[in-house]
Amino acid sequence: MSSARLVLPLVCAGLLSACSPTTPLFIAQVATQEVVEYKALKSNRMTAAVEEEGDLLTYSALAIRDAKSEKAEQLYLTGYRDEKLGAEVRAIALYQIGLIYMNRFNEQRDDNQALNYFSQVLDEFPASRAAERAEARIVTIRERAKEPVQKTSLELLAHWQPNQNLDLYRASLDPDLTLLSRRAVLKDRVAEAEELYLLALSDGGVPANIKEKALYQLGLMYLAPDNPSANRDKAIGYLRRLLVQFPDSPLYSQAARHLDQALNQNLP
Repeated sequence: MSSARLVLPLVCAGLLSACSPTTPLFIAQVATQEVVEYKALKSNRMTAAVEEEGDLLTYSALAIRDAKSEKAEQLYLTGYRDEKLGAEVRAIALYQIGLIYMNRFNEQRDDNQALNYFSQVLDEFPASRAAERAEARIVTIRERAKEPVQKTSLELLAHWQPNQNLDLYRASLDPDLTLLSRRAVLKDRVAEAEELYLLALSDGGVPANIKEKALYQLGLMYLAPDNPSANRDKAIGYLRRLLVQFPDSPLYSQAARHLDQALNQNLP
């Protein structure tokens, strides 16, 4: 399967079953118009999963929400096996599988599976950014195993209360921000999300249509009024780069509009 085919879920905004596979790392990360109505339990499950694990990509969170862990696992493995992608991207594909299986709000949670994937990251990609995080997750799983009572996902959800500071659909957030970008803005983790999007820009195996979407998200995050680290100059730089490098992009008009607004307003 080609890396171009592997990136299509990145532009999918709906259920996993509605998406066709493409680049695994950035699946559903650069989608726009993600605001949809979910059933209460599923919505709570996804929000709880995201609150517990900030490194979950949108596709991974959706897999937990819809009990499609195995489907997500197979798609990420397709990316891991694609040697046209860089080591960092392939490592994150394995890392995401581990995160899916270790999440306490996942009905299909399997800590042993998670440990296997995290160990694989350490063995095969020891110098990657994902390796350090995988090591920390291994410690978490081992500490959690010592707890005398192991609650099911349904038991945890029954007593779960949403974090009032993490309203992913806050009206002040630009509707084009992805779930990843929204969470990064609200939790002051934009620098980490920036690293992820920059991987898309630097990896030769990632198609151009994903790179332009990554630039657009970078611009939106640094313009977001809810971002404690908002940076007008950075936003302008990313939006200008999109317009120059991708003049035929379907995002051109939106990016140009945001750029014009940024040039005519004062941000920190």
